[in-house]
Amino acid sequence: MRNLRIGYWPLSPSLGSAGDRRRLVFWAKARGHTIVTDLEQKVDVMVASENSDFNSKYLINRRVPLIFDLVDAYLSPRNSIDDIARGIAKGLSGQISGHLKPFSNHVRDFCINANSVICSSVEQEALIAPYNPNTHVILDSHEELPFLDPPIYPNNAHNKHRILWEGQPATIRGIKSISRVLSEVSNNVQFELDFVTDIKFFKLLNKYMERDTMKVLEKDLGEIANLANIIPWSPNNLVKIAKNSELALIPLDLSIPIQNFKPENRLLIMWRLGVPCLTSPSPAYSRVAHQSGASVVCHSLSDWSINIKRLLNDSNFAHNEIVIGQNYLREYHTRSILLKKWDLAFESVIGGP
Repeated sequence: MRNLRIGYWPLSPSLGSAGDRRRLVFWAKARGHTIVTDLEQKVDVMVASENSDFNSKYLINRRVPLIFDLVDAYLSPRNSIDDIARGIAKGLSGQISGHLKPFSNHVRDFCINANSVICSSVEQEALIAPYNPNTHVILDSHEELPFLDPPIYPNNAHNKHRILWEGQPATIRGIKSISRVLSEVSNNVQFELDFVTDIKFFKLLNKYMERDTMKVLEKDLGEIANLANIIPWSPNNLVKIAKNSELALIPLDLSIPIQNFKPENRLLIMWRLGVPCLTSPSPAYSRVAHQSGASVVCHSLSDWSINIKRLLNDSNFAHNEIVIGQNYLREYHTRSILLKKWDLAFESVIGGP
């Protein structure tokens, strides 16, 4: 493929958000393409993110192919009220121009308008396919993080285990669903909970209703809130904490569609960092668990309790879980696989190499 000038409406102005740097920016740098955020300039192809103004003249009245990188499952809103509220908020804040309508309608219409849609899981692909048959499933690149050999366990002289939670605060309230289990485990096992995330976050549109992450955790963890530590998210901090962690947890509120349809990125990151992991039974995590053979999915509070204790107390089992996960990464989530998928997505709208 010739070197392209790619017009891009990013998730963040600096291109520093995970959804920018681990996706389009990763591929463009690897293949020698140029990303252009000044959309007045001449480009060969346009890529729109979820933060785009879907009615902008740069995306509607275009003369080049359009690709929509739709990372989250906005086609399946939590409920009609939330959907309408998000659409109105984006309209009144100026993020989306034109008529006010439910946000999922904006996303649906833009999927139809695009030449191709990229998403991050096969479950999301099923939602998008009725509106655009040229849909490609591409996970994030995690190569900004090292591939650490198992087992990665701390020198546990004081017999205090460390449990890791990593991610954006938008999903942190899933910890409430297992707080009772963690409280029960703490009666017999000493541990601390390390949350590698943002200290503060915005509840609405990443710019309104600022919240303090620790206050949210104090409310959701209750009597064991004193076991929680917040470490500001950065690649270096995540690696440092992972090296001292014996277990990672990814509990989700699966009643929220956007969380239920989350891809498997966080699980794959934990495996990459050499940490065994337990998750809620979302479609993506269940699929990966079945395909890999790893015992990661917890279907009940009893499962969470049994599996947490087993992974903390049985180092051989924990080591084997990491080996299984990393073997899966080597087969299904490599740099070359991701780059080829991006190549195919672009070739589908501009022609072959």
